Amino acid sequence: MKNTVNRQVILKYLSEPNADCGAPPYTASDLHYMLEHGYDWHGVDKKPVSISQINRTLRDLYAAGLIVFELKITDTTQNKLPQRVKYWQLAGEVGRNKLINEVNSACRLAGRVHGVMFFGGLIEQPVSEGQKEQVIKNLKAMMQRTHPDKVEGFTDQFKQLQEALAYVRSNIDLTAAPAKQLQG
Repeated sequence: MKNTVNRQVILKYLSEPNADCGAPPYTASDLHYMLEHGYDWHGVDKKPVSISQINRTLRDLYAAGLIVFELKITDTTQNKLPQRVKYWQLAGEVGRNKLINEVNSACRLAGRVHGVMFFGGLIEQPVSEGQKEQVIKNLKAMMQRTHPDKVEGFTDQFKQLQEALAYVRSNIDLTAAPAKQLQG
């Protein structure tokens, strides 16, 4: 199999997290979006190719055994009807990507423990003490799985979990009036 520029770029995108799309696995639409907004960063000379060419490249890489896919039912498409979508990732990175996505979802949940404020109003209530303890347990378990002394390559995720744990343990009251600024 010839290693074309499109194949190289898609393999590069499947090997790293993206600020807009999160961590792999990605759909063909996600890859098209990333190519549209960052094509010049990865050595592509022109605007990205069509979604059909991306799908063709993904099928070629799958046939070569370099990538795998997972079918998921999703309703986040334009027509809002549920449909099966292929989520692509590198063949050797399935376990790593799963752990990174678990860490991200645990940290998102930890960020909502004290409630959610939007334009000065509380739109999501804080969780109960029992639920807070369960979130702390989950964060500690994830920290054990990503500890730098036990597993290599998860230092950023471990630090992210430490920050989330510190936030959950803090006693933040979103309904309290803000502290007065010092005058001086």
